[in-house]
Amino acid sequence: MPESIRTLLHDIGGDDPGPSRDLAAGAVNRARSIGRRRFAAGAIGAVTALALAGAGTAGLINGRDNGGTPPAGDPTTVEDTESFEEETGEWVGCGARPQDWAGNGVEIPERGDSGTERDLEGALPDRMSYRVLHDEFGESTWQFTDAGEIEGIDITGDFEYYPAPDGNRVVAVDRADGCGAAYIEIGFDSNFEGAVEFSIEPVHCPIAWSPDSDKLLFTEPTVFEDAKTYVLNVSSGELTELSRAQGDAFCAGEWLADSERIWSGRTAILNLDGTVAQELPALAESLETENWLDAGISADGGEACFDEFEESQGDGRGRFCDVYVDTATGQELTLPVDGENRQVTFLYDGTMLILSHADGVATQYLVDAEGDVVDQRDLPGDFAGEVEELVTYYPW
Repeated sequence: MPESIRTLLHDIGGDDPGPSRDLAAGAVNRARSIGRRRFAAGAIGAVTALALAGAGTAGLINGRDNGGTPPAGDPTTVEDTESFEEETGEWVGCGARPQDWAGNGVEIPERGDSGTERDLEGALPDRMSYRVLHDEFGESTWQFTDAGEIEGIDITGDFEYYPAPDGNRVVAVDRADGCGAAYIEIGFDSNFEGAVEFSIEPVHCPIAWSPDSDKLLFTEPTVFEDAKTYVLNVSSGELTELSRAQGDAFCAGEWLADSERIWSGRTAILNLDGTVAQELPALAESLETENWLDAGISADGGEACFDEFEESQGDGRGRFCDVYVDTATGQELTLPVDGENRQVTFLYDGTMLILSHADGVATQYLVDAEGDVVDQRDLPGDFAGEVEELVTYYPW
């Protein structure tokens, strides 16, 4: 990590009662490239990066340089984990493996419920954030408001953000190695006191926040021996392992809208303890013959979206609803919104947020439980072809 960033993080994490909230410490020098559907990039004007807030941002200092970040109030040194990167032929540091947290005295503080999930009452939220493929800043997160304001959240600094639906709780992934991460909060009222950096696989095994912004589903880098998938409940501080022994739970999963169950992307909906909550046998035949990836499931498990995946597309974060099916029958359904590269977010009350591209315009739709469009908003023209995925829709 550049010394300027380290110094800034140290200053923010100190005892100064008025820490700086400006983390615009330089341009992004590397963004992870992806081979999936690429969109034409547009020219974007100057933006201001959101700040890291709270006294704990020193917890983002990469473990390769300092042997890991000890937990707040505990002098124990956390062992940094290394793995071999086959593509580059190099060993990289990825933070501490969660399986080692207990032995190192690491604890995640109880943050309490996010409290942001709510009925949208027929109108799109005034602030929504998207993952964008940007010509200059690479894959990054941008916030759009109903007033037309645009803000790049993670276009500067050493960390790429994976925000929860509330836009406040975030997993920050080190751009330099792509597998070292830390939980942070970017809300200006945050008082988070830091957490150990941990290992994560953000590309092949997507990071998935629960709709209530309280739980994080993630997998360790698959190059690790016996890599594991976990649910981290930042509300309670509880960490639950979903091992390979639980089959489909490994390296896959879409949250149901109750934030208590996970769809494996195959033929089962799982409880958080790995037991089966609901079987979806009607999907079996299609999944045997089609190369489909999970792309979302409705609150009642009755409808699901799949992305028709081709190896030539490579890896990507956003998954499009290429196929919309009735899970009870396996029959294909018709989405209530036309267009291409449609991404569907299913909400707890049966409504849907659908991001669609058509005629050079990216449009965000709100569809009610009856399948009718009740609100829509065109995103700024410069971003029309670049917007991949809606990530924040319950602003805190």
